[in-house]
Amino acid sequence: MASRAVGIEPPAPLLVTWSPWIALGLIAMGAGATIVEAPLVGLAVGGLVIALGVAAMDSAILERALTMLLVGGAMAMGYGWANLGIPGPIPIPLTEILLLPLVVIALCDAQIRVDKEILVPLCLFGLFVAVRLVFDYPVWGIYAVRDTTEAVEAFVLVVGYRVIMRDGVEYWIKHMRYLAAIVLAWGTLYPMFPSLTSNAGPTVGLQRPTSILDPTGVKFSVIAAALYFVVFSKGWIRQLAVLGLVTGLLGVYQARTLFILLPLSILVLGWATHRLGRSFGYLLLALVLGIGVLLWAETQGVVGGNHQQTSIAYTTAELGTLAGQTGPHSATIQARSGFIKEDLRFVFRSPFTAMVGVGLGPDLTFGQYIGNQGQLVRNPHNDYLEQFTRLGILGFSLWMIILFQLIVPTAKAARSASGPAEKFCAWILASTVVYLGVAAAQPLLSFPYGSIPTFFLLGMGVAARKYTRNEAGAPGRSLLRT
Repeated sequence: MASRAVGIEPPAPLLVTWSPWIALGLIAMGAGATIVEAPLVGLAVGGLVIALGVAAMDSAILERALTMLLVGGAMAMGYGWANLGIPGPIPIPLTEILLLPLVVIALCDAQIRVDKEILVPLCLFGLFVAVRLVFDYPVWGIYAVRDTTEAVEAFVLVVGYRVIMRDGVEYWIKHMRYLAAIVLAWGTLYPMFPSLTSNAGPTVGLQRPTSILDPTGVKFSVIAAALYFVVFSKGWIRQLAVLGLVTGLLGVYQARTLFILLPLSILVLGWATHRLGRSFGYLLLALVLGIGVLLWAETQGVVGGNHQQTSIAYTTAELGTLAGQTGPHSATIQARSGFIKEDLRFVFRSPFTAMVGVGLGPDLTFGQYIGNQGQLVRNPHNDYLEQFTRLGILGFSLWMIILFQLIVPTAKAARSASGPAEKFCAWILASTVVYLGVAAAQPLLSFPYGSIPTFFLLGMGVAARKYTRNEAGAPGRSLLRT
């Protein structure tokens, strides 16, 4: 029998040599055929092929890219992003498709895992909601599934924690600048071109038909983006210019909640950076600049977020409703007050429902409100009230513990010094005030454009505190970077 020459490998079988190319060709043909019948599925297959190719080169690059896509899509695309996904009897949002693999990666890496003080209540909260779903799905069907998204999307905090501990604060300060610039630019431009958001781009409809460019929900992230540049822009002129722009945009957005939360977030930012006195001066100057922006929008005939002509008079009338006067949409304030009484009566109807809630799926507005497209509005426009009513004292307590364990370390880090990491935490804290404040008057955390940035940023804030402690030589887990 002939012996094999030393050091010479036999040629691979022809099928083995060509198998990758055969597989690639079959996938390409499959993706092409699928695009004709199901465009979103075909695009997902194509994206998966590209992602696998990138992962083969460097998994960290793929992880960063998916993270930026997840967070960037939620912050910059708003309601259009929330309606992307795979339709069906139980629609699967694109947010969950991107989120779940990132969460699994973060949880499986024991070296840079979130501390148990946060991870334990987070997992208990997720388990509590999962148990509720087992009992509520047979009764309420898809409505019960929809009410679980906040519990799922809260896990993005472990992704935010991981990226800081892996890459460092400086890396994400730089890359969040790019995202903030995109969000601020889009938030400034889309009110000027209403036909762009209603007619351009494909229509998506995971929940109901809408343009993929539908900017509903973006305005909250625009405030967060503006705060980023207030923190990190060099020179008070640039900081004031951004503040004046976003103050004027409030009159265009016609969002009353932000009239309160923008100045409050600026004061929180001043407190966190030990510059509270300067914040008051900035607010006064920003108000003057904002009035100028609003006057310009009025002369251009810009239509605001409530489909009303932008004007000083309309904005003044909106402000009056916050003081109890009758004005634009003042009835919605009374409706929210009514929901509080009705929902509290609903959840406290028995000791059992008081402890574990009325469940996932019930209409918490009791059939009083129908949306513009005939959809049932089941959220009382108060995320705190919704969580308490649906999950009772036990579920709501777990939810609040999670928020407390995230906010307190971030605030401590922001106040501890004045370096880049501390400024980053100050921005996160001020932005969180906006998101969590809006959640008291809108179903913000029930959608990915609210839940994803809120919990992702807070996860980054907790990690940044540990990062600064490690940099200072304090006890803590060593930083891992890839």
